[in-house]
Formats: sequence, structure tokens, C-alpha cells
Amino acid sequence: MRDFLVGTAGHIDHGKTTLLKALTGIDADRLEEEKRRGITIDIGFAHMSLGSCRIGFVDVPGHERLVKNMLAGIGGIDLALLIVAADESIMPQTREHFHICRLLDIPGGIVVLTKCDSVEPELLNLVREEIRAMTRGSFLENSPVIAVDSISGSGLDRLKQALLEQARGSDRNRGFRQERVIRLPVDRVFTKRGFGTVVTGTLTSGIIGEGDAVAVYPSGKRGKVRRVEIFNREASKAVAGQRTALNLSGLGKDDLNRGMVLSRPGGLRPTRSLDASIRVLTDAPRPLKRRTPVRLHHGSGEWQGRVYPLEGKVVAPGRRAMVQLRLERPAMCWIGDRFILRMDSPPVTVGGGVVLDDLPPRHRVRNLPGELSALKAFHSGLEAGNRDPDRIRIEFLVRSKGKPGIDIGELAARTGSPRRRLLGHLQEHPDIELVPREPPLAVPRAALRKLEDSMLSYLDDFHSRNRLAAGVSREELRNRFLRSSSSDYFQFLLRRLERRGLIRIDRSLVMRGGWEPLLNPAQEAVRRSVLDALRRSFPRPPTLTELKRRLHHPPSRTEEVCFFLVQQGDLVRVGGEFVLTPSQIDRLRNELKTQFPPGQSFSVPEFKDSLGISRKYAIPFLEHLDREGVTRRQGDGRVVL
Repeated sequence: MRDFLVGTAGHIDHGKTTLLKALTGIDADRLEEEKRRGITIDIGFAHMSLGSCRIGFVDVPGHERLVKNMLAGIGGIDLALLIVAADESIMPQTREHFHICRLLDIPGGIVVLTKCDSVEPELLNLVREEIRAMTRGSFLENSPVIAVDSISGSGLDRLKQALLEQARGSDRNRGFRQERVIRLPVDRVFTKRGFGTVVTGTLTSGIIGEGDAVAVYPSGKRGKVRRVEIFNREASKAVAGQRTALNLSGLGKDDLNRGMVLSRPGGLRPTRSLDASIRVLTDAPRPLKRRTPVRLHHGSGEWQGRVYPLEGKVVAPGRRAMVQLRLERPAMCWIGDRFILRMDSPPVTVGGGVVLDDLPPRHRVRNLPGELSALKAFHSGLEAGNRDPDRIRIEFLVRSKGKPGIDIGELAARTGSPRRRLLGHLQEHPDIELVPREPPLAVPRAALRKLEDSMLSYLDDFHSRNRLAAGVSREELRNRFLRSSSSDYFQFLLRRLERRGLIRIDRSLVMRGGWEPLLNPAQEAVRRSVLDALRRSFPRPPTLTELKRRLHHPPSRTEEVCFFLVQQGDLVRVGGEFVLTPSQIDRLRNELKTQFPPGQSFSVPEFKDSLGISRKYAIPFLEHLDREGVTRRQGDGRVVL
């Protein structure tokens, strides 16, 4: 059976609830106060079957003070029923609800004229003309205008037929919505004896079933689905587009409120800042300036925040513009979501828009032109609707992240697309490189090339300034270019460059491919002097400080040559101030084993006497042999291993 969700809209006392009762036999006013006062205060629900379609209705209050309740129920619907009483025609909340439906990009609608039996045909025709004038150029421009009377029942059959035609012809990307991550904005929370906590809402995306793990956002508290109901009947699962009730375990009534969102664990990223394209209504009472306080309505919730225009200082009535919205508490938005903006004083709807970046930076003046250009191009792609929306979102997010990249988990949480769908797009995309790690990391190929070029230029410059240095340490290179990124990403980058022969890696050092440090004649003379001095003085070598003082070469040159010889493995550091050749280290090792067989312990004085050296040399030599695993310290002595 095909499910179709319809929301009412219109001024107070224009017969919305009465019409639904005439259509379905269900009174959507469930509160005692609503029945006593005869007005709808909170959202209510009804449903009916028409042919092969099951139609759910969300009834909303029409009073101007209850628009926030209307907004809690209108999101996620497939069709709007704009209801106008024939005896009053268009009223303030008729216009406001109509604007809200427009701003939320409701895909279709039907205009219903109620109380038609109480007016003359001439007045009815006049109301029709007023409606046509108001809806010209909107999603309702070519929609049917159906006259009904809920008391006598006249016109109801025609309305049912129009609803059935709309339901059968509607698609609204149902398959795409069902593939996405679970998202259910909560509009009611209550406890039911024998069951526990129950939440209701319109499942805007995904498929949810019994036993599924869920998390409530923004708190992140986790629970499990114990039972699923759709249209007041138990079901094994609910799919996107259905009114859904979930019986939850592990979550209490106090853990949930209207405006919170249920999703899978890790499925959403709460945010307190949004970049968006907004449209301010022509009849807005005043322009939106920097730090203008507003209420953002999204899903079933509302958030206080402030507007920061990104194009100029104000957004005038009737204009569209890019803005940043900063909220007082976290909201749960995906890129591409629609929202409504209202003011507190006067309490009116001033506009609405679409989320373009759910985790934007604080824009700096020098970066703003480029960031604005990217936002506008992205918005144009979304509005055009001629490409896969997932692909457009992925391209924008990957490009905006630049060289640090963005991992699959963050992409899923910010777009609502499942991991397998994202991987498919990323693997096929010619301008995106997928770094093989867990989770995989997506990086723009242009940013990767720029990063590689920067690293290679740095190595070239390093080699030109340090002719004797074998290379740059991995750690220094990572800190300079990818300090905040994972080691997996850095290793991937090094392997790419090494495979192409552009760099060479030797243990902890990175150097340009083909680079070989060479000594000039003056440095070669120092090398010979150093090695000769060490050969003649063994086993009582001079310290580095003594070498620089004794040799007839500039001290700095002696120091750089010694450092070079250590890097090349021609010298070995022994302690802080001594260096020996590898062959001298071998002589030490052999001498020790000759004097003290394996397993035999010896003291420092015995070692000194065996080599004829002082403690100045014996302690550094023994500590080096300890590190090499030749000896092991035992109390004040050593044992040969």
C-alpha cells in the first residue's frame, strides 16, 4: 500500500479539523482543552484509505500564537491542504501558512474552500479569484481549488478523488529518502502503561524496525526500539514518509522533548552554527541586520539565534542572501534541509531558507569572497535539481575541507547518506582521492597535488640549505604539513611520493629521490682529520668539544661534518659527547667478551683496568653496551649477555 502524508494549513476557525473529521471520521483534536474551546491548540492526526493508498493527515492549529505548533507538524509532508473559509476568504494566517509551505518547499498542494453552502456563488467566485492572485507563481498556482461543505458533505468526493490522484502521482524521491540514515523529529512524548516511553513523529528518512538501536539528539543518549506503530497499528518497521510511533526501551520520558531527533548512534552531528541561503518575505516588518534575534524552526523544534549577513550589512524584505545563523543551543540539520525564520516582536514569520553548511567556520574578511563563491555555486547546484543531490553535497563538503579531508563518518552524519552510497560516489569521482584508512578519508585531488608540491618544495629548499643533511625527519615533515591529521593519511602521502620516485625514505628520514649528500673539499679534509684523530686516540677518544678545539678547522664545520658522519653511519654517538667508528664499537665488544665470558659479572673498575681507561670513558662505553644488549646492569656491576 502506498503511503502519502498531507498537512493542513490555514487561518483559525476556517474548518481544518472539521474537514478532516468529515473525510476520515477521526477527530484530530485530542486535548480536552481543544474540545472545550473548539479550537485546535496542538498538532493532531487522522488517516484514511483511498484505493491502494493510505493517506495520513497532520492537522495544525491556525491561531497566530500557535504558529510554532503548526511548524512542528508541517515538516516532512507530501502535500499541503490550504484551507480557506468561503465566508471570510484570505486571512492573516492563511497568508502566513501559505508562505511557510512555500519556504519549506512543500512539493504540492490543494486549495480547499470550506463552508461553501453558506455563501452565494458570486462571493465564492470572488474568493477563488483572490486565491488565484495570492498563489500566482507558487507551487499552488495550478493546483485544484475545491469547494466543499463539511457538514452537508458536498464536494468531499471530489476532494477525495483529487487526493487520490496526487497520492498516485507523487514520488518525491521515496526510494532515496528510505536509503538515507534514520531521522525522526520528535513531536510528542508520553508514557503508556505496560509499554513505557513512546515517541511520535514523521519519519523523514530511513527505515526503522523493532530491535533497532537508536540515539536521541542532541544528548546522544541511546536506547532501543521495542515496538513500532504506523497509523495506530503495530508494524514490523516504518519507512520514510510515514507517521510513526515508537515504543522505546532504555530512554525515559525525561530524556526526550519535542524538537529532539531520533537517529542511529553516530548518525547526526549537532551544530550551533549554520551557513544558509535565506529569503526574507516581502511583507517582513523590517530588514534582518547583523545580530538580529530570530527563531529558527526546523523539523519539530525551534531554536533562538542571531543572523549574521554574509553579503552586505542587511537583508532587506523581498531579498535573498547568504547568512550565517548562530544558535543558542545545538540543532540537528543536514545540508539541504529547509527551515523557517520568525521574530518574537512582532511574532511573525519573516522568511526561511536552506542549510548549505551545517558546521561552517567563522568567516574572516580575507576568506569571505572565496567562501561566498563556493556557497553560491553549491546552492545553484542544489536548486537546479538536475544532478544527484548526494553527489553535489559530497563535492561541496570535500572541497570545503581542503587538504585535511573529510572522513566517511562525518560525510554520512552531515548529509544523511549511507556509507555504501557515499563510497560508491567517492570511488567513481574523478576529482576526489580516497585515502585507504578506517574510516576512509576523502580529499580533493587538487588539494592533494598542492600539498605534495609544497612538501617537495620544502625538501628541495632544505637540501639546498643543508648540503650535508641526509633528509628531514618524518615527524618534522608531518608537523609542518599535516599536524592535525591522522598518521595513516601522512603515511599514504609518503607512499604515493615514494612510488613515483619523488622522495626516498630511510628509516626516520625523508629526502628527495636521487638526493645524495656530498662533502666539498674543505669538508672532506675535516672528515679525514676527525677519523684520524679518533683512530689515534682509541680507546680514549676526545669529546666533540675537544675535537672542535684541537682540529685546525672552523668549529662549526667540524660539528656539521661530525653530524653528517653520524647520519651516514660512519660514526656512532656514545653517550652525550663521545663518538666512535663502528669498527671501534666492535673492538670494544670483542675486548669485553675476551676479558669477561658470557654470564660472568664484572665491576666498573675491572672494565676500566681491562682497557686501561678512566671512569670518564668507562661509564659512557658501558651504558652504550647496555643499550646494544651486550651487557646488563646488575647493582653496581654488569653481566655479559
